[in-house]
Amino acid sequence: MRSFTSFLPCAGALLFLAGCGGKPETAAKEQPVPVRVRPPATVERQATIHVGGNVEARESVELGFQLAGRIRRVHVEEGQQVQAGQLIAELDPTDYQFGADAAVAEASAARAMSDKAGAGPRAQDLAQAKAAFEQADDEYRRMKTLFERKSLAPNDFRKIEAQWKVAGERYSEAREGARKEDIAAAQAKSRQADTGVRLNQKRVADTRLVSPINGVIARRLHASGEMIAAGYPVVAIIDLNPVRVKVGVPEMEISKVKIGQPARVLIPSMDGKEFAGRVELLGYAAEPQSRTFAVRLLVPNPGLLLRAGMIAEAEIQGDARQKVITVPGEAIVRDSQGALLLYVYYPDQQRVFARRVQTGRATGAEIEITDGITANDQIVIAGQQKLREGALVQVGSAQ
Repeated sequence: MRSFTSFLPCAGALLFLAGCGGKPETAAKEQPVPVRVRPPATVERQATIHVGGNVEARESVELGFQLAGRIRRVHVEEGQQVQAGQLIAELDPTDYQFGADAAVAEASAARAMSDKAGAGPRAQDLAQAKAAFEQADDEYRRMKTLFERKSLAPNDFRKIEAQWKVAGERYSEAREGARKEDIAAAQAKSRQADTGVRLNQKRVADTRLVSPINGVIARRLHASGEMIAAGYPVVAIIDLNPVRVKVGVPEMEISKVKIGQPARVLIPSMDGKEFAGRVELLGYAAEPQSRTFAVRLLVPNPGLLLRAGMIAEAEIQGDARQKVITVPGEAIVRDSQGALLLYVYYPDQQRVFARRVQTGRATGAEIEITDGITANDQIVIAGQQKLREGALVQVGSAQ
């Protein structure tokens, strides 16, 4: 083991070197960062109401057949755009076509009977009935003479008399034609048969399901070959051009909203992309929990970029005017967490400190600041990229 005394020469050498080293250098003096500052600009514009809501389809339809049957084919897929009148799906029409054919035949028979009843007696039928009556009348007269002479039994005479009456009635009917009530019944039967034809033809037509609106297939609920009951939906179609944006307006602001007012709609999930719209509908009953009134904005959506269910932010332009403050867009920076910052200059300290801000709409190259600074603050508008919290600055021309 090495002794303690062996370290003494080394220790002495270290002390000597420390004594010969001189005084340590002083810390470098902080250099000010050149910046340029100015107060926010104050501008006047129309007052806006900031609200949030959701994108909704303008119209939504669940389509189903009015008949039960087997689906022959579904012609569309989810996400496909369709036009009003476009064929969506078909049922097997075989059974319904048989019913339509039978109805047509029945209607033809009923129409023939109606025509016959309304046409009056045929000449041949009238001649036959006349001849039969004349023959019966002649026999009746001869038998009556015999009966009056007590040469014919009463029973035999009654038979002859009955035949004579029947022949006379048939001759009268032949001359008069069908009775009015018989004609009316035949005509009613014909109309009923015609209605049956139209009903069965409609059933055949109802085996084809067509879209009542322009839109997009949101859901396809059944496939080809499946049996389906009447009324069950096959597809759901939504109309997304234009869309409706449903927002909630606070009670204190609802009186400022009017139908037809312009609005801006921003979609956070689309990097704040803006869409122009207008107020379409106003609610007159507040939601019990939020105490807000439902307002619907109508927004054109020709490219179908907006989709049902998207979260939206909206600005509704009111009739009043208000003053707002703005700063150049390049003055705004982001911190490590992505928050928006402005550097504010404090003349008494000649230093700048960051403030988190909330922004509004753009006005040319200027951005509206809704929260975080006042109109009297001095905002760094150049040199801010070189700054840090509490940095010493020199106000002038930025390098």
